[in-house]
Amino acid sequence: MKIVSIFAEKLFSFCYTPEDKDELTRVLDLWNDPEYLHKFLIENIEDLQIDQDLPKILDQILIAVQETEDAIIRICEDPEKSLDQFFVPLRNYEYDPKVLSLRKRRAYCLRLYALRIDTNCFVITGGTIKLTHLMSDRNHTQRELVKLEQARSYLQSNGIFDADSFFEFLIEEGYDN
Repeated sequence: MKIVSIFAEKLFSFCYTPEDKDELTRVLDLWNDPEYLHKFLIENIEDLQIDQDLPKILDQILIAVQETEDAIIRICEDPEKSLDQFFVPLRNYEYDPKVLSLRKRRAYCLRLYALRIDTNCFVITGGTIKLTHLMSDRNHTQRELVKLEQARSYLQSNGIFDADSFFEFLIEEGYDN
């Protein structure tokens, strides 16, 4: 497991194997691929409402991807803005930020998952297209939940509990900004 910087000191992303892309790049590449999206929607057609039109859903996903990418850039480049408003708690009943809390970004049916390291400091663990209510309803959403938990365990086992310990860990691991 490796952590790569997306926007220094604010946004990072896991890279699970050396030959893989980081998770943010991986999911954005998939979500920007109309062929992948069409195949995904066909494979999960039973999760769509009967009256939903595939081309319209595809267009809405592509718009949501662009809005997500634009929002990340806007927030990370503006010192007055914080990713704490971008990523919300994974579970709706979490009100106070916890150490390494599980977070999500919802944009239409897209979900981007991250761990909150500290104020305005997050590590993306993955993302998916979520068409059902619960993450436990489908294998692809269950995998993302497992990745969230594994990433949190990895950080905890390396003594990460705030931004200082996170950046110390990155330095020890030979992280290059």
